[in-house]
Amino acid sequence: MGFQGFSLMFVLVPALIGLVALFMLFTAVRNLLRGMNLASRGQRTTGRVISANLHISGGKDNRTSTMIETIEFTTDRGQTVRTTPLRGDIGMLDRSGQEVPVLYDRDRPERMIAPKNGRSLSPWGPLSKIVFSLVMLGFLTFFVVMSQGMLSLFPF
Repeated sequence: MGFQGFSLMFVLVPALIGLVALFMLFTAVRNLLRGMNLASRGQRTTGRVISANLHISGGKDNRTSTMIETIEFTTDRGQTVRTTPLRGDIGMLDRSGQEVPVLYDRDRPERMIAPKNGRSLSPWGPLSKIVFSLVMLGFLTFFVVMSQGMLSLFPF
């Protein structure tokens, strides 16, 4: 592999990692905005938690556990909806069988949230992902700039 291939590797690998960081940033911002929008403009009702299942993700060394709820509620138009919240803040709390407050989009009632406090979702989950993504993008930019400068000092 010549100098050009070596130099290109120091751009392509961080670019791929950067795409993942941008995707994480985009989804975190979208989740934050959706939660805020539903909390402020959503129709309020009460639903019942039909089931709560523990979802474990990640690898052998890095596992995260999340409780995924299925909630059934009736809209102000009389439609019965059974769905999972767009985003949750309940952590590992199992609310199976309980009545819970629901905030839903009147035009698309399958888009709903069921905040633990009944009013709004905690912003800390998406905000931490946003901060992590921005730090990662900053580091990758620094790495690419520095690697290109270093490679120019050592012509092969």
